[in-house]
Amino acid sequence: MKSNDKLENENRRKVHYMLIGKNFNKVLKKLDRELKFYRFEYDGKFKGNEIIYDINSNLLSNAGLVISKQMDEGKSYFKVRKISNLPTAFKSRAQKFFLGECDGNEEPKDFPIQISQAIENSFSTEFTIDLVSIVRKTMPKIQIEVKGQRYKILGGLGYEAVLFFEKTTYKDLVTNKKVKRLGVTLILPQGEEFECENAEIIEAVDHWCKELVPYQQTRFEIAKRLLSAVNKPEKEN
Repeated sequence: MKSNDKLENENRRKVHYMLIGKNFNKVLKKLDRELKFYRFEYDGKFKGNEIIYDINSNLLSNAGLVISKQMDEGKSYFKVRKISNLPTAFKSRAQKFFLGECDGNEEPKDFPIQISQAIENSFSTEFTIDLVSIVRKTMPKIQIEVKGQRYKILGGLGYEAVLFFEKTTYKDLVTNKKVKRLGVTLILPQGEEFECENAEIIEAVDHWCKELVPYQQTRFEIAKRLLSAVNKPEKEN
């Protein structure tokens, strides 16, 4: 693993929506019609793949600590998240950090000391578990594959946001069971100078696109909920 001196915090504003039904083109046409001073420009397809690691008992994820390997655009790197266990209404955004780039076949257990030290140095939380020992025991548990289409949202005075139409497959790597969902993600520019445009776009989505339902959970939390429901044993008659 090509290690960084410290973990890097992802600092982008994302807004996530579930798509009810399958007609994304209808949503895009509504936004293009209502946002008259913006232009939607197709920017190609995209594909990403993430593997969530844990031990048999799911100790890490149950504690709100998620270790994963992200693979997109020909690069692979380890990622660490600290997720609050508070109810959605009270929780803050997940703390998300990126470790150094790695080879496609490398796993967290290949770098237990480096990953454990990076976690301890980057989070203010004091961990009471032996992270090195735990990381050594990790194995692939969940796969999250996302693919779809990317669009630029262009406005005056240099405004540029990005809209992703996402087809996500959540797979339990232990049972091989899958769940598929459709969604839309907006990536909005940061800064006070863009607040008006950002608000205008969010308001248009909320008012005109009833097919889009906002959510604040991470993809890991969604995967855990959906796959847990799929893996429940059927009741005997």
